[in-house]
Amino acid sequence: MNVTSGDETGVVRIGIAASAALRSGADSPLFGFLRDFAPFLAAPRVRLHAVGATCDAILASGLLGGNPPVRLRPAREGGVITLTSMVVPDAAGHAALDFVIYLIDPVDPIGVFPEMQALKRQCVVHGRAFLTNRGAASEWCALVWNRLAGIDRTGLAAQLVRWVRPEAVAAETIGLIAHDTQKPVMLDFARRHHALLSRFSRRLATGTTGGLLNGEVPARLAAEAAAFRSRLPPPVPGWTTAFQSGPRGGDAQIAEEVLEGRCRRLIFFEDPHVAREHEADIQLLERATRFAPEGCLCINDVANAELWAAGFAALISG
Repeated sequence: MNVTSGDETGVVRIGIAASAALRSGADSPLFGFLRDFAPFLAAPRVRLHAVGATCDAILASGLLGGNPPVRLRPAREGGVITLTSMVVPDAAGHAALDFVIYLIDPVDPIGVFPEMQALKRQCVVHGRAFLTNRGAASEWCALVWNRLAGIDRTGLAAQLVRWVRPEAVAAETIGLIAHDTQKPVMLDFARRHHALLSRFSRRLATGTTGGLLNGEVPARLAAEAAAFRSRLPPPVPGWTTAFQSGPRGGDAQIAEEVLEGRCRRLIFFEDPHVAREHEADIQLLERATRFAPEGCLCINDVANAELWAAGFAALISG
């Protein structure tokens, strides 16, 4: 994560919003998240930019003390468009936000609005984490909090245990998915972090990606076999459980693992520059992360996958 943006060097700038059902009342996911991470979010090195009613809810909670969020226009007046513009870098390469938390109710129609699709796409294009459920936001913020110096660490250990669970890695499952243009990127990532990924109990993948991660070049990639072989991770038969390809239902199969709470992390390298024949299946998998009992962290670009891997590995080795 780039924490040097605009003229606020060293400040972590977070865009935040929540569907109405997820910000209503003290027991809502938004209020639970604020309580868990109040020492982090209230720190002077952290700046929240909150959409309309979400900003009002944060202020009403009183949990952030003297570090109130910057209020953006309400979603019904274009607040999501504003968030989208803030993840796009300016001519000097500086973006106004480092990552975005948008707690989306899976039955809230805003999830399919064009501005929400554009927000997610621009986050992928520009390497900004897009966190759409409490579990994802909590794991990401716990890892960022753990990396930053000079912030009150009261409560951090409890959040690492609750949301990151490094001590339970041997019982955890992780999903590894990549679109065709991103398969070389996934192979390079898996090779660099093979030891870390091997600590997980299971690794799930869709068809072709799973075959490659198991050290095999599928027949449909025969013309590119030489290029792929140079990137293959150490051959370990059955290292991943390979489901169907995405267009043939593999995304739905992994979505079921997410819904059942068996898979709490997805590394899903998307290509935001091409039309996808199975867009509905991809959206289905994304929605599954919001239905999951404790949420699911979904990372869509290699820069943020590297940050996650570094943070998670440090906890395991430490």
